[in-house]
Amino acid sequence: MTTKRFEELAWEGLSFSLWLAAVMLNMASVLWLGFQGLQWLHDGHWTRQPPVMTWIHGVCPGACDFMNNPHSWYGAAKLVRFLSEVPSGLALALVGLMLGVLSVSVSDHRSLAPNVTRAGTGIR
Repeated sequence: MTTKRFEELAWEGLSFSLWLAAVMLNMASVLWLGFQGLQWLHDGHWTRQPPVMTWIHGVCPGACDFMNNPHSWYGAAKLVRFLSEVPSGLALALVGLMLGVLSVSVSDHRSLAPNVTRAGTGIR
């Protein structure tokens, strides 16, 4: 097996795993929003979804403590603020779409544009 073939297989494996993660996250968001819709039909009022940070702190309590530090990276603090305000179903859908786009860009096999060897050969 050549190195080029091994590299192609690695990229295909990465692309497939990103696609699979995207499908699972999007299905979870659809099921979450569907459950909330059924609950709305049954109860008659829309229940508020917990933000993503509630789930993250439930799984790993010290997961984002470094981001709450005022001396941390500004972008990380903005991310934590965004995740603390976004409902879980929407956040799952956004991350799933992002992973889907990333998997398509990883699996893109188009060749690069050819190098230009001579300048000035265009139509005048």
